Amino acid sequence: MGQFKVGARVTVVDGGNDNPGTEGKAGTVVDDGELSGGLIGVKGIDSPMKETFLGYRGYTADQLKQD
Repeated sequence: MGQFKVGARVTVVDGGNDNPGTEGKAGTVVDDGELSGGLIGVKGIDSPMKETFLGYRGYTADQLKQD
């Protein structure tokens, strides 16, 4: 995939239907999309406890901008 590298800081520009209300939030890329069928996994959007139980949110490349 390659556009967003693991460890890069990103900001959500469009949460879409799957992640409403996350626009403007920043996080760290944990999956560049190769493991999840193209969705880029981002941690830090939700609380650590919520992410432990529900996992990280996934976004397409056009929904993120690199900081």
